[in-house]
Amino acid sequence: MKKTYLIPCLLMPLLLTACGEPSEADIKGALQNSLQQANSVSTMVLGDQGKIEILAVHKLGCDEQAGSWHCTVEVESKLPVIGAQRKTHQLKVAKSEQGWVLVQ
Repeated sequence: MKKTYLIPCLLMPLLLTACGEPSEADIKGALQNSLQQANSVSTMVLGDQGKIEILAVHKLGCDEQAGSWHCTVEVESKLPVIGAQRKTHQLKVAKSEQGWVLVQ
């Protein structure tokens, strides 16, 4: 094998890992976008105290299935009345023109 072909072959796996699977920030953004409608209704009734906040998202793993990603994540959130909590969820996300979105 020629040396000029060796370098691209060695770099290809690194380049491929940079795309595809959503990051923790991508998943957090998708969750926050999906909560916008719920928050708009709850804040009309309860004010800012009724807002659901996503504090952090910790990705535990993702599997690609039919053009979307099924991810296991631990979500730290702040809920009205209940307060802060941490729960593990199974989420399905997909890449769209607007970025990463939750798929129902």
